[in-house]
Amino acid sequence: MQYLNSNNFPSTSQEEEKQLAESLNEILTDDYQGSFFKLFGSYKKILSDNNRKAEWEDINNKLTTLLKCGKSVPIDGPMIGVSVSIRDFDYFEKTAQLFGHNRSAVANIEWMASLWNNTFASTGIWMGKTFEPVNKDIAAQKCNNNPLVMSLYDPKTTRIGRNFFREPLAPDCLQLAGIPVLTKLWRLKDRPLSVDTQGFDSVLLEKNLELEKRIPYIKTGGYFLAEPGSSVAPEMNGKAVYQLNYRWPGLEPVFPMTRLIDELVQVDEGIYLGQLIMATRHYSLGSKTFSLFGEDVSANLGEEYNPDPNAKTGLLAKLQHLLSHTHDTADYGYQNNGFFLMIDPLFAEQAYANDAFPQLRPAPGEIGYQELGYDKKPPTPSADTIDTEKWIYGWRRDETLSKKFTTLCLESSPYADDGDVRELLQEGESVLQMLQRIQGEINDQTKYDDHLKHFEKLNRLFRSGIAPSVKDGLFQGNGKGYNTRYNGLADRQWYGVNEPLVGFDYYHGATLNLHWGFSDNFRPEIDASIEPNLLFPTSIAALLKEGIQEPAILNQAWQNIGRFIFPWAGKSFEQISGRKLSMLLDESDDLRERYPARTGELHDHPASWPHYDLVLKNEQHYWAEEGPFMAHLKSGAWDNGMSNTDQEFWSNEANQRWIFGNNIQDARILAADGFFRMLDMNYHTPEQALLDLAESGPSPFVRQGYSFLGVADRESILPMNNGPDKKKRVFQFHYRYPMIGGAAPIGTCLDELVEIAEGLYLGQLIYATKLFTPFHSSVNSAEYKYQLFGYFLLLDNDWEYHRQAIKLDTWK
Repeated sequence: MQYLNSNNFPSTSQEEEKQLAESLNEILTDDYQGSFFKLFGSYKKILSDNNRKAEWEDINNKLTTLLKCGKSVPIDGPMIGVSVSIRDFDYFEKTAQLFGHNRSAVANIEWMASLWNNTFASTGIWMGKTFEPVNKDIAAQKCNNNPLVMSLYDPKTTRIGRNFFREPLAPDCLQLAGIPVLTKLWRLKDRPLSVDTQGFDSVLLEKNLELEKRIPYIKTGGYFLAEPGSSVAPEMNGKAVYQLNYRWPGLEPVFPMTRLIDELVQVDEGIYLGQLIMATRHYSLGSKTFSLFGEDVSANLGEEYNPDPNAKTGLLAKLQHLLSHTHDTADYGYQNNGFFLMIDPLFAEQAYANDAFPQLRPAPGEIGYQELGYDKKPPTPSADTIDTEKWIYGWRRDETLSKKFTTLCLESSPYADDGDVRELLQEGESVLQMLQRIQGEINDQTKYDDHLKHFEKLNRLFRSGIAPSVKDGLFQGNGKGYNTRYNGLADRQWYGVNEPLVGFDYYHGATLNLHWGFSDNFRPEIDASIEPNLLFPTSIAALLKEGIQEPAILNQAWQNIGRFIFPWAGKSFEQISGRKLSMLLDESDDLRERYPARTGELHDHPASWPHYDLVLKNEQHYWAEEGPFMAHLKSGAWDNGMSNTDQEFWSNEANQRWIFGNNIQDARILAADGFFRMLDMNYHTPEQALLDLAESGPSPFVRQGYSFLGVADRESILPMNNGPDKKKRVFQFHYRYPMIGGAAPIGTCLDELVEIAEGLYLGQLIYATKLFTPFHSSVNSAEYKYQLFGYFLLLDNDWEYHRQAIKLDTWK
């Protein structure tokens, strides 16, 4: 290799040099496949995946090896930038090293990387840097005439630089704020389009501006001085690097750039590997301007950076120096905070290739799209790109999909006046597009008037849908009846006993419209005028025309904020054993004796206090009557005394009516992974086989939690779903039984589900509004005043591809 060599690093011993050479050879043998663009692309893919966090330390170690072995060379002109890795500060690094670890457990949480991966890693916002000529006087002014910097000044190698920033394509709620916030905080400027553009301290050259046309950026700023130097990172042993220093006060850095030094080496033709280095001590938080004796005076918050205090001039500067206790040998506590790449724009096509960094590729309307000829090339499909044409319109030409997407699964509604809901479906639209249209109508109607009368179309659809069933212990819908079916994981344990995973299905999730159900408890016109068993939406519509109006705050919060940040991705179902079912439905008065480990978990998770409170109330015989299942639990727990007759009962129940389920979450949850583990006792990482299964689908999930019991063939608990002579049969999700556990407010939830098209399920989000009435299965459901809080969807893979294409409740 022309640029990579272990001799480029000043090793302190032969053993260190030998280990470095072996590490480099291992990378070049195992990872390098003829292209460093592909190698770094594969590294970034791992480091951008919060689900592969266990691999991050190894990849960061490899990047450290490559940086140590890279060659120090000066850089000139614009460069495409790739953010490869971001690392947390490690304030306990030295302590960790005493115990033989490179990093402490706190730093290994890597919350900054997790947050970055959930926001800008897949789209790009930082797009690179430029290195431009700077005359000696300006360089002196920027570095406060620092003797060391000025002694190294060379017009051929000293450069002043700035960063490039791009507005993400199709930004979500958080990404949309990126450029406006950075523009204000970092005083970004519009990209210069000619050498005559004013306001830049560098020398703008025509050749550089021409090369910049290969980089799609709109704003620029974040200035630095660059020149050859020695690494400031302790582990680099003073290695020769090309150093970018943001810290000089003359550059007017904004925190956290007041802490930042970048270092670069060349690893291949046109590719430079850099590391971000941050000071953990003796740094400024920025400057504050105030008026003193009629004059504006700027003062630093914190310590002004100047490694040579003798260069300070003026009374105020000397006074600050005396108070700050800094000196020219100050230990700034520099640490590596990640890695990045600089790529020569002449290699733009290799950089933007699918096996490298396609997320940085210029898009239509951006500078670089026409300059690189993408407007004349057919679009290059990506492995994870949804075929938009097929899933928005092309399904109409596919006989199987067309039938599936336009056929409603219906039964007669308990309410005769609901009529034929097929009239809701317009010509040429799918059932999902119909729901998207209805969602928009409800959003408009409830913006200032959050009443259930506006949900009438969804209410009718729900009452006409068909309840899924359980057959041989498996969740069964209409037709094929499952989205995916997986059997395996023979060593899976439940409460100390092996219970293999059987019949695993999962369905993607979407939210339609939400309603503030608590308000329905405070409508005197309803209570005074309608008997509970006549509470139909048509009656509500007639009575509430002149009713109280209130905005749909919950729905608006979801549409504008919630769907972008809340990581719910659907539900998973699996077969449940009679043993497990009997425990989770148990309401005995000796639960702590029967299941000490499980009740101990309830006690140790404060968020599960509503469930643990039910354990205590059962002990106190709080309820006069027994629940419907208690007759089959009196002989004892399954593992301790239960009769064969009762065990047979529970096995039959599990086989004919019940499934075990979890809510599934996508990668956005990983930024708060530790918090959710503390919050929800059932929260966990699925086995790798399930992660692989999810990864092969349109919307992968990475965590499971908020467990529930699903049960088939139940009467709806909402009066609005039932007619005077006929009750609506539904599939229910139970979260409320004490032994299920889970975080509040999930302990007040009891959802219902019907299928409205093959593989497409419409669900009602239902919560008890009598929050302080403890749950027991012997109590009439009316006592809890269950109310509708909105509608959600569960979708199989076909419907999910369609949903992502038409962007129904999507966050990307």
